[in-house]
Amino acid sequence: MNGIPLGRKVRPPERYDPSVLFRIERRKVEGNIFGYDLWRCYEMSWLNERGRPHAGILEIAYPSTSAFIVESKSLKLYLAGISCERFPSKDTLVRVIASDIERTVEAQWIQVRIEGPEGFGSFMPVPEIPAESLDSLDIAVERSGPDAGLITCTDGYVEEALCTDLLKTVCPITGQPDWASVLVRYRGRPMDREGLLHYLCSYRGHAGFSEDVCTLIYTDIARRCRPDELGVTCFYTRRGGIDITARRQDRPASPGDVERIRLVRQ
Repeated sequence: MNGIPLGRKVRPPERYDPSVLFRIERRKVEGNIFGYDLWRCYEMSWLNERGRPHAGILEIAYPSTSAFIVESKSLKLYLAGISCERFPSKDTLVRVIASDIERTVEAQWIQVRIEGPEGFGSFMPVPEIPAESLDSLDIAVERSGPDAGLITCTDGYVEEALCTDLLKTVCPITGQPDWASVLVRYRGRPMDREGLLHYLCSYRGHAGFSEDVCTLIYTDIARRCRPDELGVTCFYTRRGGIDITARRQDRPASPGDVERIRLVRQ
């Protein structure tokens, strides 16, 4: 495809066409930052060999150390073409998608899963986020744009999980809002909770892709607090039939690390 499709009127393909997949180079970061990106696509359909439609939920996960990320609108166009194509089995389709995405993002590993209607009820749990919420804190938000200086630590040592449902960023191409919940799990000096919430709320005008935002949050916390253990997960809400969960951590990610948690807003 010539140029990024996001923000442009593009006619969906009428057949399976992997050439519509558009990749974006990951933002370069310093230090050992690992994790994964988990995509769920709820507008998934294909045909069997007799032309009968099938429906499903598609799940794609790959490590944050991949050279590229896949652009979301191009993935929608790709899936639109698949919806018009015949495949001999769901397993065949899974292999095709895995090969196409792996080639696009240049990942060290990839997981692809399709769940049909018979498994929708048990496909993904919808739990409360497993952490203590910061959202009852009555803070004054005065900063425009992320400011890592808002993150401070006190003396002591804790192991805790903190969360907020108040993250908002904007798409760097279209300017449309993206909404997310953030989970911060760490072990080390206690973070000042009001400062952390203020920091996360200061992203409301920040233009960035979901994956880059999660990496930036992780990097700022790691540099300011230097915890012994740190994990940051951004649960971005569904837009255009796709939600993205980005996880960043301090050790290499493997397929077994992928946590299939879906929050109620996703």
